[in-house]
Amino acid sequence: MHDLNWDDLRYFIEVVRSSNVSEAGKRLHVNPSTVSRRIASLELQLGKTLFDRTTKGWVITPTGEKIVEFAEEMADSVNAVQRKVEFDSKEVSGLVRLAVSDVCVKRFVLPAIRDFKQAHPDVDIELIAVEEELNLAAHDVDIAIRATNTPPPNLVGKHIGTMAFHVYGHEDLLQNMNPNKPPCITWVGDGVTLPYWIKKNFPKLKRIYRTNSAVVMFEMCKAGLGLALLPCPLGDEADELVRMPVEYIEPGLDIWVLSHVDLRTTARVRLFRDRLVEYLIKDLDLLEGRKPRLV
Repeated sequence: MHDLNWDDLRYFIEVVRSSNVSEAGKRLHVNPSTVSRRIASLELQLGKTLFDRTTKGWVITPTGEKIVEFAEEMADSVNAVQRKVEFDSKEVSGLVRLAVSDVCVKRFVLPAIRDFKQAHPDVDIELIAVEEELNLAAHDVDIAIRATNTPPPNLVGKHIGTMAFHVYGHEDLLQNMNPNKPPCITWVGDGVTLPYWIKKNFPKLKRIYRTNSAVVMFEMCKAGLGLALLPCPLGDEADELVRMPVEYIEPGLDIWVLSHVDLRTTARVRLFRDRLVEYLIKDLDLLEGRKPRLV
């Protein structure tokens, strides 16, 4: 038998407590497949089956029942150590690398960083504003704020909510534009196809502006160069912009605060991630589009 991995035991405890792999995944903020993989790892370490997988769910085996009390006691001990480490700010130091889409930096991330640094001045923050996704598995970064409906199974974190989108334009643009062929701005693509929101709302439109930067697209929209599909947290707080009356809006994307599975118990990473989650949830109405500025 191999040395037991505490992380695998923690997954075991959550499955026992919830009697359901999916519910355990929700409590741990991971996919059910991650829970299944962790339980399988623990069973391999023990050389014993802990749950019988049935069509009605997972049923704990006699071997599983025997280690429940041991696992609970171990959990209490580990949690006590973590609380001691995490809430002693003098012990929280080192580097935390955060990757986030640059459009979210000013509104959500900077206030969280300022607040966190006041409480933990010995932690260094490296902020990486990117359009592409960096590889957390390779430890390019410690934490990432991602807009995705399919988070990678090897990452853990918190689902914040669903970021809403709408079509925005400068208020003055409404007075002068052709309603059937308004100027539109979108991402750089293959140069031929149009995004679905343009095809659906403006089928007669043939030419558009393209850019490879969300920030540039946002600034172009504010300058009155055209309509753009923007995240509501950007569009609804820009004084120059209003929501355009269109019939079709692209569906939103789930927002996750993620870190690699190996880093979730590191004090500085966990504390900083919790602070980010706190700030994002505080602005959930804005994130999910419930603070509109209408035409």
